[in-house]
Amino acid sequence: MFRTANTLPLIFLLLAVACSGPATTPLVDGGSTEENVPIDWSAHEDFDLDAYREPPIAASVEVVHDVPEMLLSRSNMPLYSRQEQSGFRIQIVSTLSKQEADQAVEDALTWWRDFEQDTSLSDLYPRSEPEPPVYQDFRAPYYRVRIGNFISRANAERLLEVVAESYASSFIAPDQVIVE
Repeated sequence: MFRTANTLPLIFLLLAVACSGPATTPLVDGGSTEENVPIDWSAHEDFDLDAYREPPIAASVEVVHDVPEMLLSRSNMPLYSRQEQSGFRIQIVSTLSKQEADQAVEDALTWWRDFEQDTSLSDLYPRSEPEPPVYQDFRAPYYRVRIGNFISRANAERLLEVVAESYASSFIAPDQVIVE
């Protein structure tokens, strides 16, 4: 019986010799009188690279945009600029549920549109904003729904009296507000 320790190196040596195969030799020119001269393939090459060259790009390429011209020009600045500063908003809802907050935003948007149409309340809030000032804010773990952009607390208190009729638990909260 053969010992396993003696046969393992012998098996690896046989595998290494059997798998190595013959040595490769470079291609040589058979018609040459000198031995082992590499073949010069450039004499036999008929590939024309010029057939695949791309023509140069024309310098006067016109770019056509899908963007309207008024948006491309810098002279048409927006009529409503959004700057933030410290101020006040009226908080109408604070909840743990995202769905409740989303529903409160929809209700507040409806309330705000009705408020805007009431001409007797026009002095309480200027109607210069393009969108209703209804904001949803998430500060863990609460979703807060707030309305308005007030610089002074006195203006917020005037609107709070009207808002409290629909949202009894509403109050004035300090916040970063958007001003024109």
